[in-house]
Amino acid sequence: MTSKFYEITLKGDELLTLTYQLEENNVAKTWASLIAKATVDNLRPTLNPWRNFDKSQLPNKIAHLENLITLLNEWLPAYNKITGKWNYNDHQASVNKFHIHFPEQEKNETDPIRRAQLAEYNDLIHEIELLCKSSANQPRLLLCPDGIELIEFTDFDYNLFSAKRFFGELCLHYCHVGRHPYEIYMANDYRCPVDQIVPMRYISALHTLRFYTDPTPEHVHQLNFRRFYNNSTIKEVYDINDPKIAFGYITLGKLVTDTDESIILNQVSQCNKVIDWKIY
Repeated sequence: MTSKFYEITLKGDELLTLTYQLEENNVAKTWASLIAKATVDNLRPTLNPWRNFDKSQLPNKIAHLENLITLLNEWLPAYNKITGKWNYNDHQASVNKFHIHFPEQEKNETDPIRRAQLAEYNDLIHEIELLCKSSANQPRLLLCPDGIELIEFTDFDYNLFSAKRFFGELCLHYCHVGRHPYEIYMANDYRCPVDQIVPMRYISALHTLRFYTDPTPEHVHQLNFRRFYNNSTIKEVYDINDPKIAFGYITLGKLVTDTDESIILNQVSQCNKVIDWKIY
């Protein structure tokens, strides 16, 4: 039986249940089979699912990152210590610079405590990256159940990617170590190391719930990406006309509701814990 709905329950002072109608494509069906195998116990403990709801948290998050860097430098080898200082006048430049350290170290680390510190480092950088974009208020929930299998895209699945997002979308999230072309484009990172450019290739249980609408039309994103691509390191490893460049994200479903968007956003922002989800 094909699953048609995804239901997630959140908790603040009260319980809030959100229901999403799933798309009828291979990726949505495959994702549904994966998330059905996961529980809240699989959620990554170092990750805060509430992303970009409170921009006033930016200084606290940067301070947390700096403290974490001190811990990492206690065991990172001399040639790979994180020696740079955060540039408070250019947060994005710092994000781009500090992000490089995660893929460099993660691929070789086996100690579970150190890997957890690296995961927290990576999660914090991505959280800060959203918070520091003063021109864009794009709140979302990011759910990362770890330990669930990955399933490779079919060739047709690459036709489902889009850059523009709408309020109430449920989207497949990036599950790889590295940075995908859309992320690099949004970060305005022209010099991302080519070995860290990794387009999306697999369906995982990771997903986001979007609570904003991107005002930029799809064709404008595509045009801007082409301009960016021509001056970036992406062109050194991927052809811009190859669908497997996977620019954007894949929509898995849409929120079913008659409630006003501002009310939903306020309700979600008042919650702080994921209680459960189910597929039916």
